[in-house]
Amino acid sequence: MVWDVYPTLGERRQKDGGPPFGTRDRRRLLERRARLRSNMAKGWLTFEAADGERRRLAPIPEMRGGWVKATLDQLRAWCTMANPAPHARRLIE
Repeated sequence: MVWDVYPTLGERRQKDGGPPFGTRDRRRLLERRARLRSNMAKGWLTFEAADGERRRLAPIPEMRGGWVKATLDQLRAWCTMANPAPHARRLIE
C-alpha cells in the first residue's frame, strides 16, 4: 500500500510558536516539538508492505497528474529509494 501524508501545522513545529492565534493549547506541559526535516515539510509518501514494514519517501515526487498516476514499476522504484520508517505507534494495544 502507498499513501501520501501532509503534516498539519508544520510551521508551528518548525517555529515552536505555540497554537494558532485565538486557539487554546491542549498540551499540559510546554515542551519542544519534534521538528520536521525540511524535505518532509511539504509531505511524503508512505509505503507499507504486507508484513508491516514501512518506508517514507520525501518530498513527494512531482509528476503530471500527481503521484497517483505513477505506474506500478515507478512506485516500486520509489519504494526502493524510500527510507525505513519506525513502526506505527498505537494509542491502545
